[in-house]
Amino acid sequence: MLKFFGKVFLIMKKRTVIIAEDDNNSSEILQEFLKKAADFEIVGVAENGEELIELNFNLKPDVALVDIGLPVLDGMKAIKECIKTNPSLQYIFTTAYEEFAVEAFDISAADYIVKPIKKIRLYEALEKIKSPVPSEEPVAADKKSKKLIVKTGTALQVINSDTIVFIEKINRKTFIHTREMTYESNETLGNYAKMLNDNFFSSHRSYLINLNFVSQIISDGETYFIYFHDFSKYAHVSKLKYLELVEKLKR
Repeated sequence: MLKFFGKVFLIMKKRTVIIAEDDNNSSEILQEFLKKAADFEIVGVAENGEELIELNFNLKPDVALVDIGLPVLDGMKAIKECIKTNPSLQYIFTTAYEEFAVEAFDISAADYIVKPIKKIRLYEALEKIKSPVPSEEPVAADKKSKKLIVKTGTALQVINSDTIVFIEKINRKTFIHTREMTYESNETLGNYAKMLNDNFFSSHRSYLINLNFVSQIISDGETYFIYFHDFSKYAHVSKLKYLELVEKLKR
């Protein structure tokens, strides 16, 4: 967004938002309202407190819209964990009950919305998030995430990105292949691409590869396979990405 102040043009990036809501109807309403809010962009949706913590750790959003009554871990407890790793996070609580308002503001919530959620009420709450978010400068590779946090069963697994060989999407699941083991995740491949540094390259719509591990590219007709050092699994590279991949490997 381009904002004009006198003779100075200030380019503002959209504020990134994650929604944490276990009720599908409420989640869809929030998503629909936010899509019409020009200054905000949804980057993730969680259905429980643990998923909220995972998304916050990996995506470092600007804003969280959080239902207090989340399963597994309630919204307030989850937010207290989120701000430990993302202290600049601003958050708005949503709930069907009014009695949590005092506690919500005690932990510095920007606002507290009682359901049913109305569009005007949500926009009023978003207006309270006043701190400008300046246009994002290119992020140096060493400034991006060196660790990922992934929910595996009842545990949250921390993965060092340097150990990731490639990430693969199969149907609605994402699989993170490391030297030691493979982790299953519900996170999108696109979000992982945003989190990881420039050593990772999207070779195909279903693959995100670590360039440091690539040993060879083999063609079989119009299909290209990527093989990795001392690793049995392989990935694919699309014809459209082949030349770009070769150029990156030359650097």
